[in-house]
Amino acid sequence: MTPTQPLRPYQTEAVTRTYTAWQTGKRRVLCVAPTGAGKTRLAEEFVWRAAVAGERSLFIVHRRELLRQAAERLAPYGAGIIAPGEDQSPFAPVQVATVQTLLARDIRPEASLIVLDEAHHYVSDDWSRLAEAYPHARALGLTATPERQDGRPLGDVFDELIAVAKYSELLRDGFLVPCRVFQPPEMLDGDLAADPLEAWQRHAPGEQTFAFLPNLKIADEQCERFNAAGIPSRLITAKTKKRDRDEALDGFSSGAIRVLFNYNVLTEGVDVPAARCCLIGRSFQHQGAYLQAAGRVLRPHPSKPDAIIIDLTGATLRHGFPTDDRIYSLSGAGITRDSITPLRQCLECGATLPAALMQCTECGYVFPKRDPRVPRIYSLELREVFSGASTPDEAKVREYQRLRQLGKDRGWSLYFVQKEYKKLFGEIPVILDASPEEMRTEYARLTATQQQRGFKPGFVKVRFKEMFGRWPGREVHG
Repeated sequence: MTPTQPLRPYQTEAVTRTYTAWQTGKRRVLCVAPTGAGKTRLAEEFVWRAAVAGERSLFIVHRRELLRQAAERLAPYGAGIIAPGEDQSPFAPVQVATVQTLLARDIRPEASLIVLDEAHHYVSDDWSRLAEAYPHARALGLTATPERQDGRPLGDVFDELIAVAKYSELLRDGFLVPCRVFQPPEMLDGDLAADPLEAWQRHAPGEQTFAFLPNLKIADEQCERFNAAGIPSRLITAKTKKRDRDEALDGFSSGAIRVLFNYNVLTEGVDVPAARCCLIGRSFQHQGAYLQAAGRVLRPHPSKPDAIIIDLTGATLRHGFPTDDRIYSLSGAGITRDSITPLRQCLECGATLPAALMQCTECGYVFPKRDPRVPRIYSLELREVFSGASTPDEAKVREYQRLRQLGKDRGWSLYFVQKEYKKLFGEIPVILDASPEEMRTEYARLTATQQQRGFKPGFVKVRFKEMFGRWPGREVHG
């Protein structure tokens, strides 16, 4: 039987590149397929081609919950399951198993093709134990995020990486929906910018929502609050019984449950295309987990025009838009994007600093350490942000006005407004609404800089014109 769905053009290219890599001696290939790129369809294509060639395949997953899902998709090609309590089909040309079962039972079914689903979960020691039994087999890894939970890349398991598609391509072709992001003005290191219930009611009322919280206690408390407010909600954890988990997921898929809270689960392997909102209430230190969580709401569905990200911790400030194009690697940083280093603002003097610093280099202020298990909840205004050129003019105006007022309230220079505006929109705004006093202050600052650093006299006039759109005149000379 042939696959019922045809390959998309970029999938066809990925298949061709993978076979070329295998033919040139690179036996362990990692295909990076972002959310919406059709990772399961790719896996099916390779298994089908192996079956047509009379070869046997071993499809490995990292969680028992994924066994039946994979076996059902590969059933047309003859799939058996290797797991406790399952009927064995040792002669089936495709065997589906968890890596834990294979290692614990020391089972090594015959295979010419080995597929590692969600390949970022595999460590080199586990793979080495399996690889010894398959010295001549082709290995295919599939993942949307080629880095482990600790941020390390996968070069110790794979020797070739193929990027299947870019987020921008998937958005252009309708395989992903665009997303709206509401974020705080700064990263909060575990605290929450706003009350989760109030933020949800304001920015995504009634929408089916995946909610990610920092710990079990907070997740349970927030779930109870949502239910008390008349919003059907459930909590799933790693310890939730299978029957209760299936019941919650079925209710969420049907729409009966509107908000699905979780702690350390549901970042992958759960597809509910109708879900529109991702409520981020925990800090994601690594891009992989962040992209997996946000990816739950990026799939298209007739009921939703876009996805909504409610970011209460500043995760989007650290990692960027979920739909930003990424660069992938098997060494160094597994996932990178074209962006600046994550920043934070000093609470004492307003200086902008690398987020990793615990002490301000300008005034010496020491950022307090807090118990990550008990986040403080602020009442900061979440703002909608846009991606570069897609930003409406009225949104730019609103953000400019907000930055201007923030600078005035905190006594910061106009350079702060331009710098923060450029970080969002990639362009420097001209300060057309500056008062004469602000112009005089900036002129004096530029003059002092020119004298201290030995710049040419024209430096002051040129920089002044860049900032205010005109040459310095009476407003500074009197």
